[in-house]
Amino acid sequence: MLAPPIGPALKGGAQQSAMPEELEFYQSYDWCLNRYLTVSEAIRHLGEEVDKLSVVPNDWQISEVVTNIFLLACGLLNCIDGYLRGPVLNLPSQMAASIVGRSANRFMEQISEKRWSQRRIGRWRERLLSDLNDFLSLVVGRQAIDTKCLAESGRRLKVHLRSRLPADLRVKRLATPSPFSHLDLTSSDVLSLGECFVRRFPERAQPIALLGLRTSGSYFAVLLRAFFQAEGYESVALLTVEPNKGVSRREKKKLERLAAHGYLALIVDDPPHTSRTLHLAAEIARRAGFVAGNVKLMAPTHTANPTWFETLAEQSVITLLPEQWYKRELLTPKVVERRLAEYFGGQHFSRVFVTASRRADEFNMRLQGIASDARGVRLKRIFEVQLETSRGERQTKYVLAKSVGWGWLSYHAFLIGQRLTGYVPPILGLRDGILYTEWISQPAVELGDKRSELITASASYVAARVHHLNLTTGSEAGLDLKRHNNGSRMLEKVLSRAYGRFPVDMLERSHLGGLVRKLQCPFPTLIDGNMHCGEWILGPRRPLKTDYEHHGMGKTALNVIDPAYDLADTILSLALSREEERDLITQYIASSDDATVGRRLFMHKLLAGLWAMSRVQEQLFASPRGGDGQLDLHRHFMNAWNFLTVQTARHIGSLCHSWRDPRWRAPLVVLDVDGVIDRRLFGFPSTTAAGIKALSLLNAHGFSVALNTARSATEVREYCKAYSLAGGVAEHGSYLWDAVRQREHVLISSETERQLAELRRNLQRIPGVFLDERHRYSIRAFTYFDKPSGLMQSLLSSARSSSIGDGALAPISTHIVHQLLADLRLDRLAFHHTMIDTAIIAKDIGKGTGLAALRDWVVGQDAETIAVGDSEPDLAMFRVAHRSFAPAHIGCRHQARLLGCQIASYPYQQGLLEIVRNLVHADDGRAERFVVDEMTFSQQDDLFTTALQAADRSWTVNLLKAMFHPAGFRALLR
Repeated sequence: MLAPPIGPALKGGAQQSAMPEELEFYQSYDWCLNRYLTVSEAIRHLGEEVDKLSVVPNDWQISEVVTNIFLLACGLLNCIDGYLRGPVLNLPSQMAASIVGRSANRFMEQISEKRWSQRRIGRWRERLLSDLNDFLSLVVGRQAIDTKCLAESGRRLKVHLRSRLPADLRVKRLATPSPFSHLDLTSSDVLSLGECFVRRFPERAQPIALLGLRTSGSYFAVLLRAFFQAEGYESVALLTVEPNKGVSRREKKKLERLAAHGYLALIVDDPPHTSRTLHLAAEIARRAGFVAGNVKLMAPTHTANPTWFETLAEQSVITLLPEQWYKRELLTPKVVERRLAEYFGGQHFSRVFVTASRRADEFNMRLQGIASDARGVRLKRIFEVQLETSRGERQTKYVLAKSVGWGWLSYHAFLIGQRLTGYVPPILGLRDGILYTEWISQPAVELGDKRSELITASASYVAARVHHLNLTTGSEAGLDLKRHNNGSRMLEKVLSRAYGRFPVDMLERSHLGGLVRKLQCPFPTLIDGNMHCGEWILGPRRPLKTDYEHHGMGKTALNVIDPAYDLADTILSLALSREEERDLITQYIASSDDATVGRRLFMHKLLAGLWAMSRVQEQLFASPRGGDGQLDLHRHFMNAWNFLTVQTARHIGSLCHSWRDPRWRAPLVVLDVDGVIDRRLFGFPSTTAAGIKALSLLNAHGFSVALNTARSATEVREYCKAYSLAGGVAEHGSYLWDAVRQREHVLISSETERQLAELRRNLQRIPGVFLDERHRYSIRAFTYFDKPSGLMQSLLSSARSSSIGDGALAPISTHIVHQLLADLRLDRLAFHHTMIDTAIIAKDIGKGTGLAALRDWVVGQDAETIAVGDSEPDLAMFRVAHRSFAPAHIGCRHQARLLGCQIASYPYQQGLLEIVRNLVHADDGRAERFVVDEMTFSQQDDLFTTALQAADRSWTVNLLKAMFHPAGFRALLR
């Protein structure tokens, strides 16, 4: 019943469409759009499912209801087990496993224990487990199902659901089980694992202790217990644990008791990604007294890690290989043909054939090539279908069959497809967790001529989700999902970096996370979560969005419910200009009435860029990829980095409404960017509150301000527009930009350009070497570092300002550059390394020649120049300038002083502000006449500007402030 047989259960039905009955059935499950149910909601919906047992037809619908009862009840049990376990200290795994760590967690357990409440909840849990076990025993065996007995058992289960639970438990949200939400597993696969165990260990007298690893193991263990008892095993005990937290005293005592009585410990979990959790669980069992031969590991095998069990003893592993999974059989042509006969039969087709074809094979090859994350990729296949009417008329269609979950965890795909008709490819139906949609056989949308049409379609599509996929969760823009607050956790982690390194950032995360989750969203929506341009195809009337149902919510998804994210992701993916972005937002507001989206947009731009960078680095190291695949990922990474840099500058510039129009006049103030205006606070460059004030002061007092930087020409142009600057020198003196007259001038020779192009071509052929393609008149080359292992290495890596996700950036080998310059006879190029990359520039130019050329070009040779820099390349700029200044962190302090440079008392942007104040106060003795406007920021702006202000404070001050945040110490718990 939990896994309907594939053959006879798919009855003829070719003459009758299954769509009407599917519509009637699924439309009663609106609540499935939000898969994160509270305990109270889960109890209510579980009661509703029990009531359906006596009214739904005895076919696929009753099988779905039984599956839903299983999923909801196990979700409750898992949540209650986690509640009973309580919090533990957030310690590194090595420390948590030590005597000191275990003692600290035992103390934590004692002070947080509520014995009377826990005993009452424990009794409630045992009754629910017992009733669920009786219910499942009716459907896991091989005997025929008695629906009356099933309904009666369900009613007994429902009776115990009426008991009151503590208020703090009722509002907790159920975790989503990965196997049944996005790993393509079903209840049938769990039973198949059980059958493997029965074949290998047929001795029914052997007592079994099922040790389920939360979350997935809670579901597996409950179902396996009912199955083993139905198979005649005399004693089957059940316990769930969370290995990363360790075991509580209650769990430890039960394990020790089971071990003492000779039980076999059967550890069950979902497909291992690294096997680490299974090994931790085996160690827990060993410490409890289970002998090595009495510890077995049971888990399916996923294609992402097909060799997880090869280092283990063969007799200790029970697994189910990917080709044995139930849904793979559901995607065979014969099974799909019988299902499509039902769907197309209702459309007056009398004969339906699924045929093999070269075109379908090509579609499938392209479909599999799109896969980006092997573990998160859904099972899917495209079929060519020949249709024939009773009159002999024939048609050929292509159908995509795609796994979208199991039980109620799959219904959202059908509901979304129905509600977004006209915006997504037509759906045929949903059965057994497989969604069938028509496949429109054409390539993905190319930008070019369709760009405007795609922008309009994106705005309408996001607005349609707002209207039809609204989530009634109050006004919060995020869900309190604890471990799975992936979007808000990323924002809190990145914003906390502005407060300083360990432990200040850790203490600030919980406080910032609470603020992030409270950001107001008037239209909570089940978002798409992936608005990449490759996700669109051309439909009959407008572009259609594919893969529309599974990126927004899930264990590894964003779990953000503000449509502003989809708009931000569209701006990133399509690289929209300011004008195109304005058109997108205007069209969206007109269609959705979401008038405040502009105030929420910037924080979601941050999240979209950060999420893209993180996903790219995970994919770079997740599995082997060819050169083209790596290059494509690298370009996504650089696009996201550039997006974050530019959008942050634009946003900060928009916060100050007093910018004057730029102009050229003496004295000319020339500023370096990295280290002076910007720091890589968040893993990408940004200025701070002091930097904003310094630039505002210069502008308000009429100074002519220009940049002199290693940054690309495009970045210099963007910064000039964002901060109302007069112009600048880019790429180490290679390029001049006059923002006042909107003109440019390239300083390097044609021969130097030729040598740069030659070197660029050769560097691109070297595996593992990547280029920043924004640079046209110089080269920035780097490689990606993998995520370090171990606590100390992780702490050291956290000091890298470019670390985002699972890696960081690093320069390439000196030997490689030397050899290429020599072999290719590139005598006009020189190079140097930075913290994150290798810069290759023309020998005969630099920041000094660039400054002189800009001065002569825009204000005249005799004009006074003032330079501010912080690194060795800036010394050349100091030699040319009449006056020079540097923040306190300058590395070449002695050389700078020999050139007459005045060094400020403060580092970075505070140093720049000190320098600017000295310049302003020296201006005819006038007092500072600009103060940062006390504007009313939105809550989103306030969160970001607070972080910018924290970046200017010392580590000690931020530590003291963090220690007075009560929420800060929540970061020490998990």
